[in-house]
Amino acid sequence: MAWHIMHHAERATDEKPVEVPTPTLIKWLLRILAPMKFTVLAIVAISIVTIGLNVVTPYLSKLIVDKGIIAMDVNALVFYTILAILAIAAGALLTALRRYLTAYLNQRLLFDLRRRTFQHLMEIDVHYVTQRPSGRIISLVTNDIAAIGEVVSMGAIEFLVSASTIVGAIYMMATMHLTLTLAVTSTIPIMFLLTKFFAKKAREVFRETRVKVSQLTSSVEQSVSGVRVAQAFTERRHIDAQSFERISRETMATRVKAILISSLIRPSLDSIRALSFAILVGYGGLLIVSHEFTIGGLLAFYGYTESFFRPIMMVVMFYTTLQSALAAAERVYTFLNSEPAVKDTPYAKDLEIHDGEIVVENVSFSYGSNNVFENINFKVKAGEILAIVGPTGAGKTTLANLIMRLYDPQKGRILIDGHDLREFTLKSLRKATALVPQEPILFNDTVFENIRAGFPEASREQVEGVIKSLGLEKLIESLPQGYDTVVTPGGENLSVGQRQLISFARAMLKNPKILILDEATSSLDSRTESMIQEAMVKLLKGRTCIIIAHRLATVKLANRIIVLDNGKIVEEGTHEQLLRQGGLYAKLYETQFGVLAQPLIGSS
Repeated sequence: MAWHIMHHAERATDEKPVEVPTPTLIKWLLRILAPMKFTVLAIVAISIVTIGLNVVTPYLSKLIVDKGIIAMDVNALVFYTILAILAIAAGALLTALRRYLTAYLNQRLLFDLRRRTFQHLMEIDVHYVTQRPSGRIISLVTNDIAAIGEVVSMGAIEFLVSASTIVGAIYMMATMHLTLTLAVTSTIPIMFLLTKFFAKKAREVFRETRVKVSQLTSSVEQSVSGVRVAQAFTERRHIDAQSFERISRETMATRVKAILISSLIRPSLDSIRALSFAILVGYGGLLIVSHEFTIGGLLAFYGYTESFFRPIMMVVMFYTTLQSALAAAERVYTFLNSEPAVKDTPYAKDLEIHDGEIVVENVSFSYGSNNVFENINFKVKAGEILAIVGPTGAGKTTLANLIMRLYDPQKGRILIDGHDLREFTLKSLRKATALVPQEPILFNDTVFENIRAGFPEASREQVEGVIKSLGLEKLIESLPQGYDTVVTPGGENLSVGQRQLISFARAMLKNPKILILDEATSSLDSRTESMIQEAMVKLLKGRTCIIIAHRLATVKLANRIIVLDNGKIVEEGTHEQLLRQGGLYAKLYETQFGVLAQPLIGSS
C-alpha cells in the first residue's frame, strides 16, 4: 500500500488544476472509452463468469466437508472435489484472460489520451507553452495520463469485480445463516468509514505532492540544461544547489505525509479483519456446538469472509489511488478543454498566397499589462525584402510571431494579399510561410529528417538540391554519417552554426511565398554567415522576405529597413538614407562597427 501511494504521488506536476466535479470527469472518461466498447463488454462478460466461480467455490468446500467427509460418501467427495478443481482452474484461466484484456485496454486508452493531448498541444497557442516549464507539460503527457490509464482501465475493472464478489459472497453467506452473516459483516461499515476518511486525506496529500515533485523535476531539468553555465559560474552553482535542496526538503515532507497515511491504512484494516474472524470463529463455533450450523458451513464462511475481505482491500486500494488519478484527470481534462487563443475562425478558408504582399494596419499588442506595440503601420510589397532592426526588447520577434499568426493582435489587423490573416486557415497560412527562428529547433532524428521536417514529402533529391543551392555541401560532408547523422536532443552534437544552417535549409526546402528570418544569422560566425549570402540572393528572389536582426551586416540584402524602438517605428528607409539621418539606426551601426562607415551596399 505504501508503494502504491508513493508510486502515484510521484506522478506530479506543479500547476494546480482547476477543480472539476468527479461526475464530469467520469462522463468524460466514459466518452473516451466508448470506441473500445467491445473490449469493455468482453471484459465485463468474463468478469461475470469469474465472479460466479469465485462465489460458488467456497460453497463447494462446504459440500465437500458436509456431504463427502462427514457423511462418509466417497462418490459425493470425489464429485464435489472435481467440481471445485474445475471451478478454480476455470476461474484462474478467465482471470488471466481478463487481465490480458484489461492490460490491452489500458494501452489503447493511454494511446488515445496521449494522441489527443499531443494533438491539442500542437494546436494550443504559443503563449500557453512558453509560460509553463517544459517539465510540467511533459509530465502531463506522460505521468498524468499513465495514472489515469492504470486506474480507469485496470483499477476500475478490478474494483467492479471485487465489489460484485463482495455482494455475491454476502448473499451466499446469508442463505446459509443470516444471523452469523450479520455478525461477521458488521465490521464492513467501519472499514468503509475509515476508507472514506483516509481517501479524503490522501487526495489532499496527492495534490500537494504532485506540486512538489514537479518542482523538483523542473529544478533538475533546469540544472541539467544549464550545466555549462552552472559549472562556469561558482555562484550560480551554489544557488542551484540551495534551490534543489530546498525543494527536496519540501518534497520529502509531502512524501512523508503520504507514507503516514499509507502506514495507517493497512494496520487499521487488518485489525478490523481480525475482529471479523474472531466473531466468525467464536459465534460460528457456538452454533456448531448447539447443532445450529455445520463444520462445512463454517469452512465455507471462512472462505467467503476471506473472499470478501480481500476484495474490500482492493476496493480500499482503488479508492485511495483513485484520488491520485482524479487529480491527474483534472489536469488532463482542463488542458484538453482549454481553447487555443489562436485557431481557425468560422469564416476561414484554404486560401492561396500568390503575391505575398503584407500590410500591417494599426496593430496593437501586449503580453498582459506589458504593451509591445501601439498602432503599428507598415507595408511589405510583394517580392520585397524588408529588414526590421532595433535594440533588444523592441518587439521584433513579436512582430514576426504576429505575421505568422502565432498570436493575434488585440487591435488592428494584418493582411496578406488583401486578406486578413484570420480569413486563412492556419494550415494554408503556415503552408505558404516559413520562419527561421533565432534559436534553431532540431529533433532527435537524422539530419535529413530534420531538414525536411517542414515538408515531410520532400525527396532526397529535393533536400540535396536545397543544400547545393545554399552551398552547404561541405557542411554535410563534415558530419560523421552525412545526411544520416543522428542529431542528439537539442542538437548538442552540432555547432551553433551547423544547427542554424540546418534550420535555414529546412525553411528553404518549403519554398514559401513569405519567409521570415528572425535573427537567423545571429548565431553564425562571420565565415559561416558569408557562406549563405550568395545563396540567399538567389533564394529570396521572387518571394517576400522579412529579416529581423541585431547584427546590421545581415540586413544588407534588404530593399528597405524599418527601425523599431519601444514598440514604435521610429525610422524607415534604405541603409544609406538611415545612415545619413544620424538617428537610432546610425547609432546602432556605429556601436557595432565603431565608425559611421560607408554603407556595405548601395540601396536597391
